[in-house]
Amino acid sequence: MSIEKVAVIGSGLMGHGIAQVAAMTGQTVVLIDKSESALAFASQKMGESLKKLAEKGRIKETPEAVLGRIRTTSSLADGVRDAQFVIEAVFEEINLKRNLIAEVEVLAPKDTILATNTSGLSIRAISGKAKNKAKIIGMHWMNPPQLMKLVELIRSDKTDDNTLQTTLDLCTRYGKETIIAQRDVWCFLSGRARMGFSMENCIMHLANVADHRTLDAVTRYKLGLPMGEFELLDFTGSMDIRPRSLESLGEILKDYPDFEPWPEFRTAYSHLARGVWTDMSSRGLSGVKSGQGYYPYPGNKYLKPDIQKELANTIDPVQLMAPGLNCAAWCVTNGVGSVADINKANRLAFGWPKGIFDYIPDYGIARIIEVLNAKEAAAPNWLRGFYRVDPLLANWKA
Repeated sequence: MSIEKVAVIGSGLMGHGIAQVAAMTGQTVVLIDKSESALAFASQKMGESLKKLAEKGRIKETPEAVLGRIRTTSSLADGVRDAQFVIEAVFEEINLKRNLIAEVEVLAPKDTILATNTSGLSIRAISGKAKNKAKIIGMHWMNPPQLMKLVELIRSDKTDDNTLQTTLDLCTRYGKETIIAQRDVWCFLSGRARMGFSMENCIMHLANVADHRTLDAVTRYKLGLPMGEFELLDFTGSMDIRPRSLESLGEILKDYPDFEPWPEFRTAYSHLARGVWTDMSSRGLSGVKSGQGYYPYPGNKYLKPDIQKELANTIDPVQLMAPGLNCAAWCVTNGVGSVADINKANRLAFGWPKGIFDYIPDYGIARIIEVLNAKEAAAPNWLRGFYRVDPLLANWKA
């Protein structure tokens, strides 16, 4: 089926970026938001983005021609009434998404595919109130959608093959590469496999092993990642997002207890949410959008923090990478995805110079296991299971 009419619900950073991508491929798009002022701002941002792309020769049409295919409306019924494919991109809150999908199903044509742009909430739960669950799929776009090459797809236990194939074809049309999460678990594959690295940065910072600048220096200058982890937390506003995700997880587990099959991971995440992220969010330290997070951002505008390169010499990067690898290995052992797909996600979703498993030869598997064992032995009770060596690493063959 050729998809020519798309509706995108939510005009924030992700929503208007997705709408722009669709319009750039010739599709007719309706961008929907309750707020007229938000829609006006989204239109302005899309215009600015298209102008930059045109100046770089990245689009063949004029910005005005692309924008001419995007209509905005504050009416959900008006926006989805003849859509063939709907992508919701509202806040990462389970009940909001679940209720919205059920409402859209009633208002849209019966054969319309409903995609949810979620970075980690259960597709089964989001489709829970809908009647035709076969037409619902997870479509996790990376930020910003106009530039990032990867889209992660997630089936529920009811998503049919036609829905998956149509969504894959759409991603190809958009010039995107894809991975498919093989299990509907918290944070799916791309986010889950990377989360161990992120959490270990926060754990070491919380334990006063190193300050955020030192840890970011290691990430930038020793590992070659485009951003330090604390810089990235500021950029994405994760101090607000992660506590909300944890609240939604609690709601999801009431009906789908298998959505989080690694309890020690949840315990470690919960501890960090209570001890770090919730506190920062409540104090308005939300990063770029609030003007202050781990770093200052005058005028609420991103400015790359100035971090001294010599700070990177004080921490062995294997201290960060070993827990990151352990979490990624859990995803493989537990059937969420493959080594190849995780490496692909690291490169295309997060801009890493190579996949996380490609770092193993840099340190040697024996050293990685040694570090994990030492961390487990020294860890408080709430953290020990997080470091327990995954069988994939324990049996790793160079």
